Amino acid sequence: MKLLPNAISESKKALETIPELKKDETEKKFAQTLINENIALIYRSMEKPDSTFYYLNENQLILETLETQKYLSSIINNYVELGNYYLSTHDPKAARSFLSKAINTAKTHNYPFLSHTFRSYGDLMIYNKENDSAIIYYKKALEISEQTKLKSEIPPIYQKMSNAYHLLGNKVLEEKYKLRSLELQNNLKSEMLSASSLIINSILSDQKDEFTKKDAKANYTIITITVAAIVLFVTLWLLYRRKVKKFKHLKKISSQKEKMLIQQKEEITLRYREDTRNLEQKINQSFDDIFALAKSNNPEFFTRFQEVYPEVISAILSIDSKLRISELTLCAYFFLGFTTKEIALYTFKSINTVRNRRQNLRNKLQIPADEDLELWFKTLSRKN
Repeated sequence: MKLLPNAISESKKALETIPELKKDETEKKFAQTLINENIALIYRSMEKPDSTFYYLNENQLILETLETQKYLSSIINNYVELGNYYLSTHDPKAARSFLSKAINTAKTHNYPFLSHTFRSYGDLMIYNKENDSAIIYYKKALEISEQTKLKSEIPPIYQKMSNAYHLLGNKVLEEKYKLRSLELQNNLKSEMLSASSLIINSILSDQKDEFTKKDAKANYTIITITVAAIVLFVTLWLLYRRKVKKFKHLKKISSQKEKMLIQQKEEITLRYREDTRNLEQKINQSFDDIFALAKSNNPEFFTRFQEVYPEVISAILSIDSKLRISELTLCAYFFLGFTTKEIALYTFKSINTVRNRRQNLRNKLQIPADEDLELWFKTLSRKN
C-alpha cells in the first residue's frame, strides 16, 4: 500500500524538474502531460476521484495547446479517461460528451486505435441501460483488439459482452462469451508459465558454470534458489492444470445447458412469433387509427394516443408533471413523426406558432437543440 503514495511523491518531484530540462516548451508540456496522466491513474486505483479529475483536467488544458495530429494518441486517451471519470461519478451526460470527442477526433485524423474508447463507450451504454448498443461498441472494440493483436485486452471485452447479454436475458450468448473469456485467460496464463519456464532454464544454464567457482556456502545458496524456483514453477503448473480441468468441466456443463437453452429458446421463439404477429396486427390498426385522428385534428386523438402509448406520456410527465394537455398533444404529434409544417396544417395553426410551442417544449423537457424530436421521444419511451 505504501508503493502508490511513494509513486505519487516521486512523480510530483519529476514535475518540479521539468522547467530545468533542456527541451523546447512543447516537449516540456508533453512531458508534463505524461507525468500528470501517470499520477491520475494512480489516484484512480486508490479510489480518489477528486485528485484523479484534477490531473486529468490539468492534462486537458495543456493538450489543448499542442498540435493535435502530433499528439493525437495522448489527446484521445485523455478524453477517454475523462469520460471514464464522469461515468464513475454518475454523470453520463458529461461522460458521453468526452467519449464522443475521442471518437470524433479519431475519425477526423484517421486514428485507428480505438479499442479502449469503444469499450468505455460500451460501459456508458450499459450505464444508460442501452444494452443492445453496448454490445455493438464492445464488438467494435473486440475487432480492433484482434486486428492490433492486443491479446490482454480481449478477455475483459468478452467478459463485458457476457455481462451485457446477461442483462438482455440471453443465457446462450452470456455463457458463450463467458467461456471465451475464461479460455483466453487460461491461454495467457499458459503463455506466462511457458515464459517463466524459459527464464528458469536460462538461469540454470547460466549458473551451471558458476558452481565450480563458488565456495560451499555460495553453492548452497544457488542450489536453494534453484530448488525454490523449480518448486514455484511446479506449483504454478499444478494450479494451471487444475484450472484447465475445472474449465473443461464447466465447458461440458455449459454445453449441456446450451443445448437445453437452445431447445427452450426454439419453443419460446415459436410462441413469441405467433404472439408478435397478433400484436403487430393490433398495433398497426391502432397506429392507423391514431394517425387518422391526428390528421383530422379529432378531439379524441390525445385520449386514444394515451391508451395505446401510455409509457410515452408517463415518461414525459416524469420530467415535467405540469405540462398541459395541449403540450402533451404536441408531444404525441412529434412522437408519431409529424413535421412542424404538417402539425400546423392539421391543427390549423401558423407555422411560427407551432415552432414557438416546439421551442417551449424543448426548454421544459431539457431537449438539446441538436437532438431530433421524434428520435428523442422514442428513445425516452424505451428508457422508461
